[in-house]
Amino acid sequence: MSFLEEARAAGRAVVLALVLLLLPAVPVGASVPPRPLLPLQPGITVYYMGYRQVYTTEARTVLRCCRGWMQQPDEEGCLSAECSASLCFHGGRCVPGSAQPCHCPPGFQGPRCQYDVDECRTHNGGCQHRCVNTPGSYLCECKPGFRLHTDSRTCLAINSCALGNGGCQHHCVQLTITRHRCQCRPGFQLQEDGRHCVRRSPCANRNGSCMHRCQVVRGLARCECHVGYQLAADGKACEDVDECAAGLAQCAHGCLNTQGSFKCVCHAGYELGADGRQCYRIEMEIVNSCEANNGGCSHGCSHTSAGPLCTCPRGYELDTDQRTCIDVDDCADSPCCQQVCTNNPGGYECGCYAGYRLSADGCGCEDVDECASSRGGCEHHCTNLAGSFQCSCEAGYRLHEDRRGCSPLEEPMVDLDGELPFVRPLPHIAVLQDELPQLFQDDDVGADEEEAELRGEHTLTEKFVCLDDSFGHDCSLTCDDCRNGGTCLLGLDGCDCPEGWTGLICNETCPPDTFGKNCSFSCSCQNGGTCDSVTGACRCPPGVSGTNCEDGCPKGYYGKHCRKKCNCANRGRCHRLYGACLCDPGLYGRFCHLTCPPWAFGPGCSEECQCVQPHTQSCDKRDGSCSCKAGFRGERCQAECELGYFGPGCWQACTCPVGVACDSVSGECGKRCPAGFQGEDCGQECPVGTFGVNCSSSCSCGGAPCHGVTGQCRCPPGRTGEDCEADCPEGRWGLGCQEICPACQHAARCDPETGACLCLPGFVGSRCQDVCPAGWYGPSCQTRCSCANDGHCHPATGHCSCAPGWTGFSCQRACDTGHWGPDCSHPCNCSAGHGSCDAISGLCLCEAGYVGPRCEQQCPQGHFGPGCEQRCQCQHGAACDHVSGACTCPAGWRGTFCEHACPAGFFGLDCRSACNCTAGAACDAVNGSCLCPAGRRGPRCAETCPAGLYGDNCRHSCLCQNGGTCDPVSGHCACPEGWAGLACEKECLPRDVRAGCRHSGGCLNGGLCDPHTGRCLCPAGWTGDKCQSPCLRGWFGEACAQRCSCPPGAACHHVTGACRCPPGFTGSGCEQGCPPGRYGPGCEQLCGCLNGGSCDAATGACRCPTGFLGTDCNLTCPQGRFGPNCTHVCGCGQGAACDPVTGTCLCPPGRAGVRCERGCPQNRFGVGCEHTCSCRNGGLCHASNGSCSCGLGWTGRHCELACPPGRYGAACHLECSCHNNSTCEPATGTCRCGPGFYGQACEHPCPPGFHGAGCQGLCWCQHGAPCDPISGRCLCPAGFHGHFCERGCEPGSFGEGCHQRCDCDGGAPCDPVTGLCLCPPGRSGATCNLDCRRGQFGPSCTLHCDCGGGADCDPVSGQCHCVDGYMGPTCREGGPLRLPENPSLAQGSAGTLPASSRPTSRSGGPARH
Repeated sequence: MSFLEEARAAGRAVVLALVLLLLPAVPVGASVPPRPLLPLQPGITVYYMGYRQVYTTEARTVLRCCRGWMQQPDEEGCLSAECSASLCFHGGRCVPGSAQPCHCPPGFQGPRCQYDVDECRTHNGGCQHRCVNTPGSYLCECKPGFRLHTDSRTCLAINSCALGNGGCQHHCVQLTITRHRCQCRPGFQLQEDGRHCVRRSPCANRNGSCMHRCQVVRGLARCECHVGYQLAADGKACEDVDECAAGLAQCAHGCLNTQGSFKCVCHAGYELGADGRQCYRIEMEIVNSCEANNGGCSHGCSHTSAGPLCTCPRGYELDTDQRTCIDVDDCADSPCCQQVCTNNPGGYECGCYAGYRLSADGCGCEDVDECASSRGGCEHHCTNLAGSFQCSCEAGYRLHEDRRGCSPLEEPMVDLDGELPFVRPLPHIAVLQDELPQLFQDDDVGADEEEAELRGEHTLTEKFVCLDDSFGHDCSLTCDDCRNGGTCLLGLDGCDCPEGWTGLICNETCPPDTFGKNCSFSCSCQNGGTCDSVTGACRCPPGVSGTNCEDGCPKGYYGKHCRKKCNCANRGRCHRLYGACLCDPGLYGRFCHLTCPPWAFGPGCSEECQCVQPHTQSCDKRDGSCSCKAGFRGERCQAECELGYFGPGCWQACTCPVGVACDSVSGECGKRCPAGFQGEDCGQECPVGTFGVNCSSSCSCGGAPCHGVTGQCRCPPGRTGEDCEADCPEGRWGLGCQEICPACQHAARCDPETGACLCLPGFVGSRCQDVCPAGWYGPSCQTRCSCANDGHCHPATGHCSCAPGWTGFSCQRACDTGHWGPDCSHPCNCSAGHGSCDAISGLCLCEAGYVGPRCEQQCPQGHFGPGCEQRCQCQHGAACDHVSGACTCPAGWRGTFCEHACPAGFFGLDCRSACNCTAGAACDAVNGSCLCPAGRRGPRCAETCPAGLYGDNCRHSCLCQNGGTCDPVSGHCACPEGWAGLACEKECLPRDVRAGCRHSGGCLNGGLCDPHTGRCLCPAGWTGDKCQSPCLRGWFGEACAQRCSCPPGAACHHVTGACRCPPGFTGSGCEQGCPPGRYGPGCEQLCGCLNGGSCDAATGACRCPTGFLGTDCNLTCPQGRFGPNCTHVCGCGQGAACDPVTGTCLCPPGRAGVRCERGCPQNRFGVGCEHTCSCRNGGLCHASNGSCSCGLGWTGRHCELACPPGRYGAACHLECSCHNNSTCEPATGTCRCGPGFYGQACEHPCPPGFHGAGCQGLCWCQHGAPCDPISGRCLCPAGFHGHFCERGCEPGSFGEGCHQRCDCDGGAPCDPVTGLCLCPPGRSGATCNLDCRRGQFGPSCTLHCDCGGGADCDPVSGQCHCVDGYMGPTCREGGPLRLPENPSLAQGSAGTLPASSRPTSRSGGPARH
């Protein structure tokens, strides 16, 4: 084999190095010693071998290992790889010196890990549905309608509502596992797309209750009226605007108001202008408007300046066109008619029912005694009734159908027992008794009876007693055979039938003229009326009325007395008055001789049959009952036969084997289909709810479907158990209860169908982790709290827990005076009348003047007022009022603070008592006792000291002698004439008289001494020897001779006579009180009262006006007090202040009501609730300042901003828990998953095979290619491309998207996934650039030749090329010609081989790698 052939046969990319080796040779001319010859023997040919030196060149092939490969000492070839970075593919690890150079990771194989392992070939990779092989791995995929479980192998049915709420905006209602429908919340309606909800227009329902127009304003219905109308007080009705009265018409002459408008009219001789308001004089000749066509009037016409005026005769009235006269229904005005009123043109006529006649007054009705004339037509007896009569028959007869004639009763058959038969069959029993063998009705009966008795004959009468609750003539019936609601009763041989049914098993309707339970009641209908078999109510024939059809004539008669015969076919019924034929149900025509056409029935054939015509044989002409075709049943033949029944009405039972259905029409047994199938060719699967052979068995899965073959229940999500009767166990949900519930908080449970947390009222969030925000409660926190005045509502129930001081359902009622605290639950413990408790804290708010924990103590002495905080200013031991602080002065003192003593002449309390002392004596200011001056004594000081006494209280004895008298005041002696000295102890000389006078002490108070007599001449107002005393009380003037004219109790001035008024009075006669602002004696003191207070005219004590207190009224009522002396407690709630004068509550902003007990109404705030709130989107505004408390999903100053991304709830305080860039619903926090994700928090990517919003899009990728969960774009694996990965790579390309080009020689294809060249037969190498090495053939030279005899095989086909005489397919037959076995020959032959042809042993084989 040549060098090149050997290189091709190696099959590897081996670089060969050609080395020319020059072998050493003996130089030319050198001698070679000859070898010794063998000894010669006779007869033997001897060959001689000579030697000579020859130089020759020999070419050898030396193999060198390729780069990256090496040869171990014991290896035949370069079989061991040298490790390099690019040796192993797909993350394989190179192991130097190993026969397997690369250790491959899971999923790859081959020497260099270049081949992928197809895991799907073994047990489908463990996948339940589809297995998709991927480079180095594999993945499981599910069929449409399923999703991959967490084990990545099992497929679970997809609950379509669980994926993005089924695409529904509001509620998703699961119908089947894969089907659902969207449902909107109340107040919304579904759009045409079936998913989104729009708010239902409030005007859509009965026009919003508006009379005219309804407009939607901010989601609410607002009513509007047409032009000419105005909205009524209820906001819905529209009232006519009287434009004439309101002055809106602006008519020139007259105005006539109309509904919704008005009309201007003109005076006579004027006509209305084109503007409809102005009037213009008619200058043309007046034409009689009634001349043409009677003015358009149907009756009378009168010409007026405004045109024709139509009138009507008596009994008529004008129609709405004001032209036509229509008859007035006189009967509508309740005329005198007692029974029947018939309206006639222009009047009315009274009539009576059948059996009555009109009274003489033309109004009343009298009964007609029909029996008085020929027994009313009765054959036997006639009984008159009110308005009718009744025929009856004698014993042994029964009434005929015409209710008049009598026919004999048929003689009943007598039982062998001699008793009449019962309605129901008697119990049967086999008894042996003596009785006649036969009962004859002739005269020989007695003889035969005697004969039988003599013979002693016995006859066995056969009867039966049914056992085990069976009954019937052959005991074949049981209670289960009762039809139409019939039941069995103990001891009753047969069914107890309900109303309208009879018969042994209640399968017969009541016969005519009977009704009720077991049809045991007789009908009381007259005149051909039929009764309802259930209730007994009469159905009257045409022309007959009344409860018992008593108002009418018997069939075939008419007239007031029912004596005229009708001319109707079949003795038909005719009109009660006119005799016109009234056909019985099922007949029509002038003479009632025609039967109703098909599908019509009833009186006059006026009713349409309700039967389902394709299923109905006929419809009864009388009552419309349906006769069903074979295979159908029901009142309207609307239902097909149930399994096991066939024929008309489905009354016949099938006799087919178990599991084989019969034809519902003919009853023929059908084909026996295998379990799970039905139909003529058994090609239809069992319908839902059935299974087994011919689908004859019903599933017992509680409404869930079952397996069509086995009947095993296929429980829907959330149900488990053999019969799907059990919910998923706690903590599980989904199909088969395989999913684990999320960690729902606050005792929430997860929905066994969807896995969503079902929050208890009061909680919200995907895991129910959030409590309802303030102001919201209930399921999903959707209901606003109604708690006012800072009350808190229970997040679950909404029950208001009122703040201290408030109570009521909505905390809008302030606590009454006897309760306090939260919900006003605590009773007050304050002393009654002395204080009230604080509605919030319960502390006693004491009335002014009281103190203590329960206001049980009066202020301590020296303090007064609210809280006893004011200090009294009373002097001289005066008592201080504990409430007002007013001083109660002790006797003898006066003034605001009792700082002034009583003025002279007054004493006692408030100095109101005048002293009653004479001679100007003062009195004690306390008790009024007179303080007599020296020289006077007595209770009123009216007595002068008796002779010999003087001084205070006349206690001193005079010392005067010689007849001298002593002054009662000073005790000075007044000596008689002739005596002098202090004690008149000296006798005067005659010349000393004047001197004695002069030395007598002199006159007082301006008195003059008479020079002659020596007596004192006193001025006005004074008296006494020395003018030492003022005039006595009540006297004044010269010599005290004038009497005072002062009122009682008032003293007058002893000099001038002026009256000395008591404190608080003035005027010459003390007749005037002190003017305002002054007080005291003579009204000389100025009042010091502030804030409009008045002072006591006598004492000056301040009387404070309402709302003030204090000694000088300088203090206003403290907070929470009002009224006189601030003694009243304000009743204003919520800490509101009250007016100190009137107690009127001064409500703070946000409060209203007499006691500020109400919060502002909705959308109002501020002082007096006079401001309008500006909160939007359902936000609540604070009643005091108008600040907005935003509702769910809104924020901003006016709640005008929707929640920013990532926030939700009230005022957007809660943070969303949505993942994967999903948004949350701003009100509830429900996550709105973006395309590619689903789950409560959008935490799950779409399962394989689904994509898009809510993972509802189905991927249509082929060849196991996944799709992008967001866009749905198919992510084609290597080797495929196209929109759905439906096309494989074109020849010459490979890899992802088929973008890479193959690098194979000779146009060889490559693997579309890996790009490895797929060499054709006879070629190998990475690029198919090498021929197969010797001994190999086929594609990529992977097959080994099986050629013998040293033959080579064709590298393409593997066909052996035999040599050296070998033949056969494998060159193992035949062979070369064999030489004789001669050693010499063998040696000779060996020595003749040329050097170049010697077989050489190579040190190494071809390079392999």
